[in-house]
Amino acid sequence: MESLKEQSKNMHIKKNETLYISTILTIIASFLMGFIDAYTFLQQDEVFASAQTGNLVSLSSKLFSGEWKETMSHVWAFGGFLIGAFAGEAVMDRYQDKGLIRYRYYLLIQTVLLLVLALFQDQFTGALMIFSLGTLAGYELTIFRKFRGTVVNNGIMTGNTKNLMSHLYQLVFKNDSKAKDHLANLAATVLIFMLGAGAGTLTIRYHASYNLWAAFAISFLAFAWATVRPLRDS
Repeated sequence: MESLKEQSKNMHIKKNETLYISTILTIIASFLMGFIDAYTFLQQDEVFASAQTGNLVSLSSKLFSGEWKETMSHVWAFGGFLIGAFAGEAVMDRYQDKGLIRYRYYLLIQTVLLLVLALFQDQFTGALMIFSLGTLAGYELTIFRKFRGTVVNNGIMTGNTKNLMSHLYQLVFKNDSKAKDHLANLAATVLIFMLGAGAGTLTIRYHASYNLWAAFAISFLAFAWATVRPLRDS
């Protein structure tokens, strides 16, 4: 039987391992969301997979301008995002008792979806593609949200930017030591998202169809890493 000291030590190790894995996967998700947003913006009628504020502004603008048909791409993206966020909550609830192995299930689901989209990107309609990528964005935003000790939005930079400036204020005027870490984490998330969007743009300029294949490769490598990496039971 483990002593209280050993139990406390094991709990601390598991907590650190959970934080490490969730941070790595949130970094990957932030890059991937920027990468995919570049694809939907440049290849799918200037729609965002993750930035629903932009979609709603465009939807409302086109709707009240009488451009009925042009609103549908934004409707599909928004509807997909809603379903993806709902599905993400359901998946987390379903696998919450699986310990750290649950991250493998999370990644497997998104990897399979990206594989299907990459394989059939020439056969799927634009509406189905936008809806599916919106679903993926809602799913990822719900599941991968921890960057070290900071809760972040891996695909919506408005909230991250607002929180970044809030922590900057706390650091400058309140001398809050924790604010410094949160500030760095949020700034890193914004930068990673921008790098993902830039990489997605360069990929599209080279060959548009490679974007989804590259996104699948990134997700597959993350899944492979989580699979081969030894995990402690939790």
